[in-house]
Amino acid sequence: MAMAKYTVRVSNDMMLLITDDEAVGLPSITNSAAQVIADLSARTGGVGARRVYYRDSIGRFDELCHKNGVFERFAPCSPSQQEAFKELLRG
Repeated sequence: MAMAKYTVRVSNDMMLLITDDEAVGLPSITNSAAQVIADLSARTGGVGARRVYYRDSIGRFDELCHKNGVFERFAPCSPSQQEAFKELLRG
């Protein structure tokens, strides 16, 4: 199954922040969340307990909740997280 193309924008010991590259013909991060988490885990040596946030195609930030690198569900980011992530990507 095809997977979204994405860019890791922030990687630290607490979180990963990725953005959708919006590649033509590929699904979005939202539509390939399980594959993205598995790929991200492989690319980074394991996501561990880090939280994974992403910016979707309309510019909204949400969390890809996982357990030991296996996608479980989506969670919305709070308004303050939305602003903090926007600032983080601007800087």
